[in-house]
Amino acid sequence: MRLINAEFLKLRKRRGLLWGSLFLIVGIPLIIFIILEILHLVNPAGHGPPGGFGAFGDWLEGIASGGAIAAVIIGGIAGTADVSTGVFRDLVATGRSRRQLFAARVPGMMMLLFPMITLGFLLILLINLGFAGSNSTPGAVDIVQGYGWVLLATGFEVVIAMGFASLIGSRAASIGVLLGWQLLASPILQQVRALGSARQALYTSSLGRLNPVPTLGGPNATTVTRSAAIAVMVLIVWVVVLLALGGWRTVTRDA
Repeated sequence: MRLINAEFLKLRKRRGLLWGSLFLIVGIPLIIFIILEILHLVNPAGHGPPGGFGAFGDWLEGIASGGAIAAVIIGGIAGTADVSTGVFRDLVATGRSRRQLFAARVPGMMMLLFPMITLGFLLILLINLGFAGSNSTPGAVDIVQGYGWVLLATGFEVVIAMGFASLIGSRAASIGVLLGWQLLASPILQQVRALGSARQALYTSSLGRLNPVPTLGGPNATTVTRSAAIAVMVLIVWVVVLLALGGWRTVTRDA
């Protein structure tokens, strides 16, 4: 538990990381809400209320996207902080297990990320319930499923980011590659029909398949993964492979 708390404190003390993540997860949705509410007040006929069940899926996607970017940055820093600051050598010299040092990063990251995700989710929940106007509102099951999916999506992103960063040892490169993959490469590959069923190996497609809101109206048209079981298996494989590679590099790295 001491190692986990140490990892959490190392991340929390980075004020830029903390406030930047809060801006991505809470600040941006708040700004968007203010704009949408002003538009609705000025022109109710042309702009509907920002809340309600119809907008719930969009708000979920928004907080998941902002949370995923924050997760990649947090994971990239967590995976390389000890090496880049020279602390890794001192920790190894004290006789601490390298595997334990690596494993402690996962819950340490979650302790920083999940409270911010929860705060962001409470914000969009307030928007969808309190500013729905005459629109229907999401039910308890929708809310629980939506919250679980956001935690799954962002938790997955932070874990694979940490594993990848631990593997290559470069914070800037790992964050840049993962953001480029998530925001540019993966969406493009999903549209390449020539790849066929191989596109189901894309974890972004699997996360989209598990999003509970689109499934209420049928499978998400932008998701090539049609089976929830396959989506879960793909996510597990990505996590296991990147954690294994990151852990191996941590164990074999020169102190």
